[in-house]
Amino acid sequence: MAAINMALEDMYGPRGGRGLSLRVGRAIFADGLRNFGALAGVGDLAFKVLPLQAKLRIGLPAEAKIFSQISDQHSTVEEKENEFIYTIHRCSECTDRKGQDKPICFIAVGLLQESLKWVSGGNEFRVNESKCIAAGDSVCEFVVQKEPLS
Repeated sequence: MAAINMALEDMYGPRGGRGLSLRVGRAIFADGLRNFGALAGVGDLAFKVLPLQAKLRIGLPAEAKIFSQISDQHSTVEEKENEFIYTIHRCSECTDRKGQDKPICFIAVGLLQESLKWVSGGNEFRVNESKCIAAGDSVCEFVVQKEPLS
């Protein structure tokens, strides 16, 4: 992931690389990880009829659990009053990337955005990376707003 991120940034510059990285994250979920919903129990009819906030309360931790099981990254989710804090404790996008002046995990942002869209039945959510290992933080942390944009 880190190599993909760096290559996109080198080829298209910081802004272009960011946009393409977001798209890569969305495509990873849309083309591959959507099938893992059944493993986490979020593909069932009973899940689909739940209220939006219940879907988010179940869906985000399920995603963190799946990533912790199928990859080398360890993820957790904490619920706050108006937002969820999705934390990646070992991030594949930050491998060998240090000294960045701002967060760089745009593939993870795109992946979270697309998974939330799928879990919610089409709503878009604001996802911002607030901490990044590449920028000197101890974890990569993403703030996910509970209320959809659309």
